[in-house]
Amino acid sequence: MQKKQLILLYIIISIVWIFGSNFLIYHFLPSSLNDIAARIKEVIYVIITGGFFYFLIHKTEELHASKEDQQRLSTLINSMVDFVNFKDGEGRWIEANNFGLQLFQLENVDYRGKKDSELAKYTDFYADALKQCEISDEETWRNGEITRVEESLPIPDGSIKTFETIKVPLFNSDGSRKGLVVMGRDITERKEMLKELKEREERLRRTEKLSVVGELSASVAHEIRNPLTSLKGFVQILQVEDVKHQYYYQIMLDELNRINHIVGELLLLAKPQHVKFSKTWIQKLLHDVISLLGTEASLYNVQIESSFPNEDLFIECEPNQLKQLFINIIKNAIEASTKGGKVTITLKKEDGNRILIMIEDNGSGISEERLQKIGEPFYSSKEKGTGLGLTVSFKIVQSHKGTIRFKSQKNEGTTVFIELPIVHERPSKVD
Repeated sequence: MQKKQLILLYIIISIVWIFGSNFLIYHFLPSSLNDIAARIKEVIYVIITGGFFYFLIHKTEELHASKEDQQRLSTLINSMVDFVNFKDGEGRWIEANNFGLQLFQLENVDYRGKKDSELAKYTDFYADALKQCEISDEETWRNGEITRVEESLPIPDGSIKTFETIKVPLFNSDGSRKGLVVMGRDITERKEMLKELKEREERLRRTEKLSVVGELSASVAHEIRNPLTSLKGFVQILQVEDVKHQYYYQIMLDELNRINHIVGELLLLAKPQHVKFSKTWIQKLLHDVISLLGTEASLYNVQIESSFPNEDLFIECEPNQLKQLFINIIKNAIEASTKGGKVTITLKKEDGNRILIMIEDNGSGISEERLQKIGEPFYSSKEKGTGLGLTVSFKIVQSHKGTIRFKSQKNEGTTVFIELPIVHERPSKVD
């Protein structure tokens, strides 16, 4: 329509020029100058017309080049696996790539010229995320510099994606806002790989520590046990012969028994043990442990509650080792609980041929610093603790191809998650 109007305007101006100039020449100039004036008029007409066409061609070329640049830019940003978005100084969308439109469910929306808060009306799922983007854009403009931030974005399938977002504010020479370039890279896989790597390194570090402890334990434990047996025998003889100092002899025996217990734990870490798995009713094993620790729980005025499924669950395991594992964890939970506290033991069947045992207390909790060192040999918060109990527990879980993790908050309690496979491909051994 605009082209037709331009052509019609050109024709009208040309007709007016031809007839108007002829009228002026033949009525107001001497007849001797008519031919010269007519030629000059024609030259002027050609120059003006040529200039007009040159202007049109030049603008057409500029428009064509602009469209080609826009097409190249669109091709470039659409080929990127990152979210790319260009906004004007008011935060209105100018251009966005297909990845970004699909990400925010805006594929069929005329997004150009609209702000994030306006686009939020077109997608219920990402409405809040788009509104938050508008707020963070304002912060970037106020700061006046490039910003980098990690943002978590929920996905309709229930998963969470992590994006590293870069926002570049653009300003005019007078300091007013010109535009904003937003680029977001999906770093979910990289984050997961790094996390799996900060975990592998931790497992390697623990394994190296256990290896050192094992070598030390093997050499030290046997050297301690021989004189320990002699000392214990002499104390028992003195108990019989000297009635006056029975109180002190009993303290000595208790401490010697404690040393003997520690030596036993050291030997368990040092000596490789062949594990013979058998089919075990896990509910009964847990009930046995709860009954065994019932007296100790009463001493601490702690109540033990359990929640087991009605379905009988059998797993392949070494029953005595699992019993020791649960005794260690539940005993720690009882001792950590305050008077009148509660320890809850929950058993669940997980997807993928696994079971989950959760042991939760409402005790003193564990600080973040201590949480990082749980399971390390000789690290304990107890006054007379060696830290070997949890080290042994970690080894037992490892030998059963399971996982153990702790979740805790200071003064609010601790939850231990133990996940074990129901069936093993082959037995393993504690190294």
